[in-house]
Amino acid sequence: MQYTVFLDIIGTIAFALSGYILAAKAKYDILGILVIAFITAFGGGVVRDLLVDRMPYIFLKTYPITIVIITIITAYIFKLHKNTTLTDNLVFIISDSIGLSIFAFTGAIVALESGFNLAGIMFLSFLTAVGGGIIRDMMMNKVPFVLTNDFYGTVAFILGFLVWLLSTMNLLNSASTIILLIFGIIMRLMAIKFKWKLPKLI
Repeated sequence: MQYTVFLDIIGTIAFALSGYILAAKAKYDILGILVIAFITAFGGGVVRDLLVDRMPYIFLKTYPITIVIITIITAYIFKLHKNTTLTDNLVFIISDSIGLSIFAFTGAIVALESGFNLAGIMFLSFLTAVGGGIIRDMMMNKVPFVLTNDFYGTVAFILGFLVWLLSTMNLLNSASTIILLIFGIIMRLMAIKFKWKLPKLI
């Protein structure tokens, strides 16, 4: 599906923005901010592409890197990292939710086009959506966010399953894609608002 390129661009902007805000709040210098933004935006996609045996698109195209740099400059100009905490930073929450939903979807589509089964589709959906965040958190000496907090990774698994389901029913098209993406974003925002969490072992 050609429109996955457009979705990748939107997801890249969203995750680059969330990476910028995290790094800026951690008081990293400009190089650190660039590295964290790039890792957040591209980490999951690179791992995804390597798993399906294709060259990561960021090594073939110049526009992804340009998009991240423009996003960082714009975010700095508008001081989008100035909120006191991440939980109060609406830009971070919305951009991270958009990136999560879009990359979960595009990861599932790539898996589908590569002939993966349901398990493979759900796994690649998850990995594309959270892979960059996991690498980012490890570089920032944190426990990966997805392993300890709320409903984050579950959204990616659910979207991966829904992509597979709609595909088997021949209902995967532009309209259903928009609905899926909106559903994923709303689900993530609701998880934050109502503090949804998966059960933990006691």
